[in-house]
Amino acid sequence: MNDMTNLATRLGERAAGAWQEEAAVWLLATDGHWLPELERTGLIHDDGDGHSRIAWRQVAIACLSAGDGPLIGSPSEWQVLRLACLLTGRHALSLANLSLLDETNKRAALHAVAWASGGRAWADSLALLAA
Repeated sequence: MNDMTNLATRLGERAAGAWQEEAAVWLLATDGHWLPELERTGLIHDDGDGHSRIAWRQVAIACLSAGDGPLIGSPSEWQVLRLACLLTGRHALSLANLSLLDETNKRAALHAVAWASGGRAWADSLALLAA
């Protein structure tokens, strides 16, 4: 298992039982860009008991000034990060901006929203990720 897989697992364990945060962590892990970027900028913290957590409040603040801070991402990647914050209840997002998502991220976003609203099993049953 590589470091990012281990990090995603630790974040997922910390979020377990909270559908919204589980979905947000899954979305960031699936995107592949944001977990290393959040770790690089110190926005993922070890909580001391073998789990990690995302500093969601600081991430939401970074979303407000996309591109003006230390976080780097494409327009589609920024939308993924904003949606992850939205799923956790820590950021307001204009859904009109979701048109910036590329095709892969649109499917992942739909799956994450379904997960946040009905749990992973329900989201999986919708087969939104099937090509």
